[in-house]
Amino acid sequence: MHITQEELFDLIAAASSRLYTEMKLAYQNGRLKGYLASIDMVDLFPEEEEKLLYDTYPDGKILIVGDSRAKPNEIYGCLKEYGIDNERIELRLGYEEAVNYPFRKLQYNPNYRLLLFGPIPHSVQGKGDESSIIAHLENNDGYPKVIRLTDTNGQLKIMKSNLKEAIWREIESGYLAV
Repeated sequence: MHITQEELFDLIAAASSRLYTEMKLAYQNGRLKGYLASIDMVDLFPEEEEKLLYDTYPDGKILIVGDSRAKPNEIYGCLKEYGIDNERIELRLGYEEAVNYPFRKLQYNPNYRLLLFGPIPHSVQGKGDESSIIAHLENNDGYPKVIRLTDTNGQLKIMKSNLKEAIWREIESGYLAV
């Protein structure tokens, strides 16, 4: 579809406004670096040394962890819309599933491509000295890409809308194969 130059400028203005709002919210919630990583702009983060994402298979598994408003069949349906088979999806929904999940098995495991998080308890095995397992996975080498699924207020929440948005963004960027 071809758009006019004026429509392009309007699109750039709208995207800039949304990016500004999302970055400001991520900064306020202490997750700016993770947000920049989720939109493939972590290289803009002002640090001397930047942690590189561990190279995993583009068609690897997608792990979804946390308390979910979306039911498993709805999650599978959302991802199927984008051509992602159920075999690539691992669900650990609910607080108990997160507490007992062996996150250590994800380190240097190329079979996992993407980790999507909703609300989980802070006291999860394997978090080390970090405040949460999400922070541990984001701040240590050898783990797949982490995306925090949030609502418009920046609170962790797994919903069909933010799940679709995250998956679409990863497919569009070329990070996630279908």
